Amino acid sequence: MTSEVPVQPDLLRWMTAIDELAIAVNQRRDLPGLLEQIARTACDLLGYESAAVLLVDDDRVALRIEGCWGLSEGYVRLVNEESPLLLVPEGTFAGSPSRRAFVDGTPVIVEDISRDPSYGPWANAAQRHGHHSMAAVPLRNQGETVGTMNVYGSDPRRLGPGGLELLQILASHAGIALETSARLERDLRRLRELGSLNEKLRRRTELLQQHAAIHDRFIGVARRGGGLSDIAAALAETTDRAVAVQDVSGQTLAGVPRAGLSVQPPDWVAWPRHDSDAGTRSLLDILAQACPVTTSEAFPGLLAGPVRVGGETLGVLWLAGGTEDDDVRLRAIEQAAVVLGLEMLRRRAVVDAQWQLRGDLVSELVTGNLTDPEAVVARGDRLGSDLRLPQRVLAVRHEESGEAVTGQLLRLVQSLVLSRPRPKPLLALRDGVIVIVAPAADEAGVEELARHIRTVAAQALEGGVRVSVSETCVGPDQLPAAFRQVTGLLRLFPYKPEEDVLTVASAGVIGMLLADVDPHRMGVLATRWIGPLREYDQRRGTDLVGTLRRYLDHDLNTNATAEALYIHPNTVSLRVKRIENLLNLSLSRVGDLTTLRTALAIDDITGTS
Repeated sequence: MTSEVPVQPDLLRWMTAIDELAIAVNQRRDLPGLLEQIARTACDLLGYESAAVLLVDDDRVALRIEGCWGLSEGYVRLVNEESPLLLVPEGTFAGSPSRRAFVDGTPVIVEDISRDPSYGPWANAAQRHGHHSMAAVPLRNQGETVGTMNVYGSDPRRLGPGGLELLQILASHAGIALETSARLERDLRRLRELGSLNEKLRRRTELLQQHAAIHDRFIGVARRGGGLSDIAAALAETTDRAVAVQDVSGQTLAGVPRAGLSVQPPDWVAWPRHDSDAGTRSLLDILAQACPVTTSEAFPGLLAGPVRVGGETLGVLWLAGGTEDDDVRLRAIEQAAVVLGLEMLRRRAVVDAQWQLRGDLVSELVTGNLTDPEAVVARGDRLGSDLRLPQRVLAVRHEESGEAVTGQLLRLVQSLVLSRPRPKPLLALRDGVIVIVAPAADEAGVEELARHIRTVAAQALEGGVRVSVSETCVGPDQLPAAFRQVTGLLRLFPYKPEEDVLTVASAGVIGMLLADVDPHRMGVLATRWIGPLREYDQRRGTDLVGTLRRYLDHDLNTNATAEALYIHPNTVSLRVKRIENLLNLSLSRVGDLTTLRTALAIDDITGTS
């Protein structure tokens, strides 16, 4: 037989308990502690031996005990893990009291667990843990049911209307605790976010201050006129790394050791030539995407970064150390590269003024306009040259025409020539060809300079760079002929990727003629033998001169000549007969053949063709 619980707590005890709960909520205690206090208050005021607050999980699949008083650990584990209170249970059982209170939103009272079939699979376990009666009311938060408030009795009993009302009030407090906890968590999360943002802002401010200090330092060095060496020294101190600065020709402009360590940049001359099929890349290709530095297996233990102004790469900045640095050091490297670029532009302006003077002098020398030879020699002295010494003329040209390519090649050659010891070579740009007048005390040294220019230029520029060298000139009056030699070599010989430096000695008969033939005097010979053919071509619209060149180039092979000219072999034979008739000779005779070969060579040299 069940008895009704007489719930008549005096008003003072009831109000005191509610006040304690309100104080606990306002003190922002942890949620499990608050729920435990609510469960204990329910037991104290209602006379039940145990109580629990059950909350729906995040997926709204099951109810879990989140706070309790008087329940054993075994029972909590049973409900939470072994036999969970599913809101959509498997099988046919779907009427547990807690689920009904949650789903229907109404209180559920069980007077005797052993007689109530809705308790289902939990009845035996509940009785083993001393539960013989219970009551459950829905727990709401912001208008949504989020759980239940349960009480458990050790004997069969019925919760009366007053007790039910009190249990609902306690469930309301649990809902308030949930809302307060959620708001507190939101506030704490916002505080953490604000704290994180403040910390990021503080670090960002410090970083900007450091960046500004770095910028001011490098700009200050540049304003004081410290030059490349002082800028490199400031960077070495800021990054605590050894530093070296090179221009695009591979010349080291500044080097600063640090902690006993010096930077040893790779040898540009020995660097593998660009070969996309083989996978090798030039140094400037590797640095193309560096911002501000990069590492590579090609230069282990070093950081490398381009020194750029606008879209032009002026040099390479090297630092000891094989890994990238923190933001402050990277910013220092970036700032230093900018200031180095500006300083290199300033140096270029000074050098350009010097090269302009050298270029004017070279133009006078190669054109032969020497009205006052002694004054010319004196001008050379002021520019660091010595025209009293024997000289050789070099010509440097890129196979691709265009101001951009020629300008890059000129800068590179200027850098290589500038690094030469005194007496300095003279240099000028004439009709797309870079002309160098170099002292020839050591002839092998001049050819070595020519090969060095070609090798370094091939690393830095795509396409073919060609260099030719003249015979030695014992006086300035021989320089015009030497200029014709080197430009003739570039003009008369087709470019070959594997070619060496072109010299008069390596050019055979063409070289001999370039060295010894007076173009104005020997032009008469070319006119005698080639002139009649050219006149015939002009009158008839034919191409006997071109046919003769191809016929000799293909060793008098009619079929090969026809294929080269895209004409029939019979046409080639008819043209050869016409040539022999016009010149009154036979191409089958060695003497006549030699005469025509020589005439064509002289025609090429004198430019009459």
